[in-house]
Amino acid sequence: MHTGFFEEMGLDMILSVVPESAQHIGERVEQQDSFGFSVSGPNPEGERSLLAVVCDGMGGMPMGRESSRLAVTAFIGACEVGKHAEPAGAALTRAAFAANDAVLEMAGKAGFFGRAGTTLAAVVIEKGSLYWISVGDSRVCLFRNGRLEALSRDHNVAARLERLVEKGKLSPEGAMSYRRPDALTSFIGIAILKEYDLSEKPVSLQDGDIVLLCTDGLYNSMTNEETEDILLSAPRNAVQGYIAGKIVGDVCKKKLPFQDNITILVMRIKTTDKP
Repeated sequence: MHTGFFEEMGLDMILSVVPESAQHIGERVEQQDSFGFSVSGPNPEGERSLLAVVCDGMGGMPMGRESSRLAVTAFIGACEVGKHAEPAGAALTRAAFAANDAVLEMAGKAGFFGRAGTTLAAVVIEKGSLYWISVGDSRVCLFRNGRLEALSRDHNVAARLERLVEKGKLSPEGAMSYRRPDALTSFIGIAILKEYDLSEKPVSLQDGDIVLLCTDGLYNSMTNEETEDILLSAPRNAVQGYIAGKIVGDVCKKKLPFQDNITILVMRIKTTDKP
């Protein structure tokens, strides 16, 4: 579990972000998920920012574990260069390309250029706002008013087929005929990174919001409704680590065959009056 918190000072209130994490190997032979947190600042204005990133190494390709670990390290390292010197969205984009270059270089040296990779989902919380980026099918979600919503879009064959069906260019039956709908169309470690999802504008965070990052080991094993029930029932003063641990624990209780690695990062948003 990750511990610690940071606060943003507002005119009339304090915004506290309480991060926590949990993961489990599932039924796989190794843990190919990686994650990291980084708190930066304060800047000259006394503001801090929180960075969180999760990566899921691609099990069907070589060096999945190595790719996810390197991507997390390279991404955080790139974000920490020139702190507060550029907008959050620009920093996230630059860091994603830095992570892609790092994984490409590692894979190339091992003879797997463009054939080793990982997903990536990351957020920055600063000045009471949420920014995100994603590559692949790990997700950035926001829980607000009892509803869990995916902010990021998956980059896989299923998502492309869904868009074609919505545009009337493919029938639902035709979409169902594809054998590998989960195959990724973009990932960190791809030869040319073109497809990624970046927040068009920041989300203003509110008291009671929960930001959740996860790998597909969660949403392929637990419905949105099941996750929402846990988030709704969690006490406001729950000890740090309770929510993430509860979610992963409930997935493991299902004892699903072939359970994938599971990783969840949770950031609870709380506000209090400024003393």
